[in-house]
Amino acid sequence: MKHRLLTGKRLHIAGSSTDNVDPEKLKYAHSLVKQIAETTLSIGGGLVVTIGSEPLLNNKEKLPKIFDWTLLEALDEFQDSSNLEWPVAQGAPVVAVGFQKSLGKIPPNRQSLWKRVTDGCKLDLRIIPREVSVGGVLRGEQSRFGDILVTLGGGPGTYHLKELYQTNRKPIIPLDLSLDKKKSLASEVLSSKAYVNPKEFFNYKPSRNAITAYSRLSLKNSSRSVNEFEQNFFDFLFHLPKPCAFYVRLLNEKMPEFNDVESFFRDVVDRIVTDSGYERFEMGTDTSEEAFLNVELFKKLHFSSLVIVDLTGVRPNCCLELGYVLALGKRIILTAKEGTNLPWDVETINCHFWLPNEKKEDRTKKLKAFMEKNMIRGPLKNTFG
Repeated sequence: MKHRLLTGKRLHIAGSSTDNVDPEKLKYAHSLVKQIAETTLSIGGGLVVTIGSEPLLNNKEKLPKIFDWTLLEALDEFQDSSNLEWPVAQGAPVVAVGFQKSLGKIPPNRQSLWKRVTDGCKLDLRIIPREVSVGGVLRGEQSRFGDILVTLGGGPGTYHLKELYQTNRKPIIPLDLSLDKKKSLASEVLSSKAYVNPKEFFNYKPSRNAITAYSRLSLKNSSRSVNEFEQNFFDFLFHLPKPCAFYVRLLNEKMPEFNDVESFFRDVVDRIVTDSGYERFEMGTDTSEEAFLNVELFKKLHFSSLVIVDLTGVRPNCCLELGYVLALGKRIILTAKEGTNLPWDVETINCHFWLPNEKKEDRTKKLKAFMEKNMIRGPLKNTFG
């Protein structure tokens, strides 16, 4: 079904207003964000949010100038829902990122909301160490887990997020709603650039329709209803490519372990990857874009959202590729056939050891459980400061 194309993707809705915003436009922005978040969760998507304070507009209604707590309100409404289609292998659908001191900045009127969403099982809290207090570090952590960036207003931090997502070739959708009466904020500036060079922001298919489809998301000169915008917005998302899951594994058919590895990937890994919203890429199996395989290999590795590394046979090239993605801080799932002697202490990096003779259903269940626990672990390089 069409809506399944959003399964497993996390939206990162970022931005803010200034004190010079038209309060009615800010109200509209919050209703827009709330509706997008609710629909995203209801059709199997997830969210990335920042945890901390909630600066308010200095007016009679004290409207929030940021959108993170509005996103958590949407999650709160779905806490007890059994209709969420989020794939369990992806971990929690909502990832909240903040500094240690951010927890002490949660407003009193948001404490009960925070308790409810953290008591549930749909939010994973990522705390950045106390000694680190740089916004760029926080945004870098958020960009690891977000699959699509949506910007609304904002300033320098929004520009930085755009660079982070662009570096990893993840879609960026800047919305042009004016959240300052006197000047254009980051998202409006980025929106203007998206019209000139859409491929810098998103890989819409078919590309000839990209600008037309993007123009339907414009909020600058219209007072369109939230429902109309929502329909255009999700139609736009459904034309974006799925994130890539890259397979690093034994590919030499002459090796004695090949048949077991092939069975594990075809019967177990493929199914979980597809159900989790990814499009797989496996060297030698899937169509390459580059003439030289080494170029294709490292290009795909670099821009993949998930890398599944199986070390059965302990091939040198697999270890090389593992080292490369560890350095990049990618989301990695490490597997190996039971009995494989890994060339390091197993406790350094969690590894899922699978049995070749188990039933397919049992192997699938065990790998899903392992992925749920390890999918959103921090990158290894952060361990060393």
